[in-house]
Amino acid sequence: MNRLSLLVLHVLSLVLLGFGWFTNMLHIEVNAHFIFDLNLFNEDRSVIGTLQTLWKTGNFWPFLLIFFFGIVIPLVKSAVIFYLLWAKKPQPGWYGFVNAISKWAMADVFAVGIFVAFLGASAMQNTGAALEPGFYYFSAYVILGNVISMLLGKLLKKAAPTNA
Repeated sequence: MNRLSLLVLHVLSLVLLGFGWFTNMLHIEVNAHFIFDLNLFNEDRSVIGTLQTLWKTGNFWPFLLIFFFGIVIPLVKSAVIFYLLWAKKPQPGWYGFVNAISKWAMADVFAVGIFVAFLGASAMQNTGAALEPGFYYFSAYVILGNVISMLLGKLLKKAAPTNA
């Protein structure tokens, strides 16, 4: 795989990430069944929508955690990957930085968390849950991002001069 192919895949992964941030990931509804059916709760959630709600309600600590680990870290990682793909002779330590920062990126944790919430809500009586397109965009970003990191590591290792 060459740098141009990885660059195209990386741009595609960022498009998926953007859709994952802004489109709804999860729909949950809670109904009560008495003499008639009553919808008690009906909510769609996206990452950005959740951040807005957390900020408006004064929940600054969860806001900061999600914003930093779900938005800032992936953007910093992306910038470093762009550098590694564009530089003719990138500094070798930057790939190590990408690997280190990947451990702090929470995109994969968000995807799993949304799936667990979906499973939990689906299992409860009078509660319905549906995965929305944002979940699939976000999950595709996570998978593609991991593939890009792996292929980038192989590309940089192949391009590195050997000391023989």
